[in-house]
Amino acid sequence: MATGKPLIYWDACVFLAWLKDEKRPRNEMDGVNDVAQNIHKNHVTLITSVISKAEILESTLDSVARQKLDAIFKRRNVVSVAADDRVMKLAHAIRDYYQQQKPSDGLPTVTTPDAIHLATAIHYEASELQTFDEKNIPGKRRALIPLSGNVAGHNLLVRKPPIPPQQRLFPNVI
Repeated sequence: MATGKPLIYWDACVFLAWLKDEKRPRNEMDGVNDVAQNIHKNHVTLITSVISKAEILESTLDSVARQKLDAIFKRRNVVSVAADDRVMKLAHAIRDYYQQQKPSDGLPTVTTPDAIHLATAIHYEASELQTFDEKNIPGKRRALIPLSGNVAGHNLLVRKPPIPPQQRLFPNVI
């Protein structure tokens, strides 16, 4: 999916944060809003798996958020991609890889939706996958951000939406 622009993948939790204008640490929402502005300006291409549409429950959104959701998926530079056989085989390989890691690190494999998000980002060669999923819980869940750089042997940057450059330079400026 060569577009000539950065190809950013959003996990469903980032969509939800943006749609609901979640109360998160200031820098986190600044990062989300900066990416959203870059989408609006057509500076980036945003991709996500079609499963994000299943994860975002419209009944939990107010009318403004539902309109934002509808509008963003009408943009040419926002693409929801199918979870086809190639993506599913890769998702299976990712889950199997982390299942084999369980005896050494005590963490379960990644969830099926998370594996599909990772596999989709890898398959479509996203420059990064943005998520808020950062905390491993031994015996209960494996987070995505700690996998950054090596997702089951695949090079993928996994991180929170980055703080806008002007705020990194001048952190006290609002």
